[in-house]
Amino acid sequence: MKKQFIAAKYDLLHVLGLASEEDIYNAQYNGLSLADIAEANKVDVQKVIDLQLAELIEQLDARLSSGSITPEQYYAQQAELPEIIMKSVYAL
Repeated sequence: MKKQFIAAKYDLLHVLGLASEEDIYNAQYNGLSLADIAEANKVDVQKVIDLQLAELIEQLDARLSSGSITPEQYYAQQAELPEIIMKSVYAL
């Protein structure tokens, strides 16, 4: 899981066009959302949304495959992803 987390951070940095996690931290500390950061770097916000959605679905798929969640839990959690991602990207 830690390797996956590191890859996800790298992917987010790559999509946003940033050099380090510190850049994201500083921008968010100064009140910018991921959408603001994307727009400032001329990146389509949808790329950030798509990346987060893919990563979260991958995590849900792994949990379902390992048996740690039921199919019902999988679909319920999957239905919540759009709202979770929008809150994350736009800092709502």
